[in-house]
Amino acid sequence: MIATTPVRTWELDRTPDLVDVVGAARDAGHEVLLVERPMPDAVSVAALGRAFDIVAAENGVALEDANGKVVDFERGNERLLAAARLWRRLSASLSTRSAGPIAIGGFAYRPDRDPAGPWSGFPALLLRVPALALMRSRGRTFVTAATADADDLLDLEPRSVSTRAARALTISPIRNPVSWTAAVESAAARLRAGEAEKVVLAREVMAHGDGVVTAANVARSLRSAYPSCFIYLITGGDGTAFVGASPELLVRRSGARAYAQPMAGSVARGATEADDERLARQLEASAKDGAEHRLVSAFVVDAFKPFAEKVSAHPPEVVRFTNIQHLATAVTAELREPAADSLELAAALHPTPAVGGWPRAAADAIIDGLEAMDRGWYAGAVGWIDAHGDGEFAVALRCGLLWEDGARLYAGVGVMPDSDAARELEETELKFKALLTALT
Repeated sequence: MIATTPVRTWELDRTPDLVDVVGAARDAGHEVLLVERPMPDAVSVAALGRAFDIVAAENGVALEDANGKVVDFERGNERLLAAARLWRRLSASLSTRSAGPIAIGGFAYRPDRDPAGPWSGFPALLLRVPALALMRSRGRTFVTAATADADDLLDLEPRSVSTRAARALTISPIRNPVSWTAAVESAAARLRAGEAEKVVLAREVMAHGDGVVTAANVARSLRSAYPSCFIYLITGGDGTAFVGASPELLVRRSGARAYAQPMAGSVARGATEADDERLARQLEASAKDGAEHRLVSAFVVDAFKPFAEKVSAHPPEVVRFTNIQHLATAVTAELREPAADSLELAAALHPTPAVGGWPRAAADAIIDGLEAMDRGWYAGAVGWIDAHGDGEFAVALRCGLLWEDGARLYAGVGVMPDSDAARELEETELKFKALLTALT
């Protein structure tokens, strides 16, 4: 029997800044998670402290209490599906007539593998029921407490920091760019030989600051610079923090309807509106980008079909962000009853060909052979799920793994048989800028 405190939910009469809230809680030594989307109708969630963790374990996923004691376990090689089953049991046991819990977290690109090296503070999957969760939707903020003393976390004040914030960065690639472009050329040759249709290759760079790099400040800067992106901050068990600004929705489920917005195919922003339009038309006319995008959008439509009465996809469009433009397709699924929850849908969709390639097994084999790094949570997903199964997961892109005075930054590109390695290297540099500007 799981020992629980009845879950309580109430509405705040104020609208706190969620980045300030998690920053103050982290300063006070609490574990924090944040998934925020500043768009007017979007849902944002902040998590402070811990009541329960659903976490990757050998042969499945474990449910741990606030002290790290395993109180339940779900076997299964498919960890996302095992987590979905465990979440249904836990949320049912915690829910009351008037309130239900929420779990926030995410998972690695390879949920079946335990991250290593710099990612040692992150399990392959983590969904946390926090001591206190704040959910903001349509200008209203609701609080859910899962422990008796969770209310105290609302009164935390940011710590006065005397250490100097980083003002300059030293950037160094983990892998020589010449070696990485050679890997892209090798991948393209293997695609031409028929091993796969597409593969995504990523690279990482190291950024060292001349002072402290604060995760909350980075998240705040990203929110300001990329107002239409998902901003996320997940603290690791080793003091690191995973922070990013993702443009891409993996899946959103609301009742009997699910949504996805796969993106593949990219081009820079222009200096003027006319330049933007010219580059956008260039992107739409690109045979390489068009083929890459059709592969991804078709995959998402097919992945939804086993769960849906009807799936519809809009024609692809060019969506603009601060420093980049992407081809994107909006996909909607009318779910059949009983509706799959957001975690089950994420399991069906992840990883899309936008972050892995296609066919999946062949692409992963090429990644394992050529990428020469541990992706960890990069190109995984971050998000939340509630007691009804509604929720939202974003693809973990435009991101970095932060420590006190620096970060490892990650960016990837879709490689096709006709890819130009030099152009792909330039695209990664464009994507790195999202984090580089925010670190100082």
